[in-house]
Amino acid sequence: MATLLRTAPLAGELEDCGFIRLPGVFDAKFMDSLLLRAHATLFRESGDARDAVKSNGSLIHLADNPEYADVIASPALLERLRLCGATDPRFTGGFLISKPGGGPPLFWHQDWWGWDDDSAYQPRGHQWFAMIYLTDTSIENGCLRLIPGSHRRDHPLHHLDTAHSEGMQAFKDPSNPAYADHPDQVAVPVRAGDVLIGDARLIHGAFANRTGEERPLLTLWFMPHWSSMPPEMRALAYKGFMRGDDIPASAAHPRTFLDWPEPLKQRIAQLLPPDDGGVPPLRWNRIPDFARLQA
Repeated sequence: MATLLRTAPLAGELEDCGFIRLPGVFDAKFMDSLLLRAHATLFRESGDARDAVKSNGSLIHLADNPEYADVIASPALLERLRLCGATDPRFTGGFLISKPGGGPPLFWHQDWWGWDDDSAYQPRGHQWFAMIYLTDTSIENGCLRLIPGSHRRDHPLHHLDTAHSEGMQAFKDPSNPAYADHPDQVAVPVRAGDVLIGDARLIHGAFANRTGEERPLLTLWFMPHWSSMPPEMRALAYKGFMRGDDIPASAAHPRTFLDWPEPLKQRIAQLLPPDDGGVPPLRWNRIPDFARLQA
């Protein structure tokens, strides 16, 4: 399994495997605080909202919850991003994704939306997730599962139904193979306080939660090389940052991170993407050109 190697370049490992597990990034006291906040956030979420994303468990945008500013801008997290090769990391969004006790598996999917650009087929990824599980995870309670190397190679799971559809998120058809085990899958259990860094192009999902307890997760999205990204891609990333992506919001006028109270906004200000302006964005496209992926 990919792990933190202090004597080897993590950038190369991330490019090869598609993910890295970084143990012990946050201490127990900080994780206790995060877990308390997460339970409070989930308490405010309606049952209907959670049912609509039953496969995820919850999909609560952090722009609506500024109490997570400290984890977004954590120096310990930013240090790990740079160890993984980030040159100019910018935060573009995040979610509290919590699978309740008895929750179903999360569908297989990859999250990249910039497949129209030539650079999307190069080894270096333009978008990373930082997954921070707030409790210890295992196959039993719904840990991450993934297909190593699928961020750069074609795989049968690329060719399933559109992963982010309403029906898929709501677990409308439990027999859909997008929820099933796959012989190539690797389970990635972690301890609370670990961080998983992964390429947005990597195919991943999660096991069902067969326990009676919540399994909460913060997923933070970073563009690790902002200043060297193609301008059209930066424009599309900024559009997503402003809630112009393909993930429906529960509010008629969803908040953005720019709407946060000034003291909280200042906590993350150095990580926010600038609005370049005047550049037409790429087309939002989550489906790769399979002929351009490695076999």
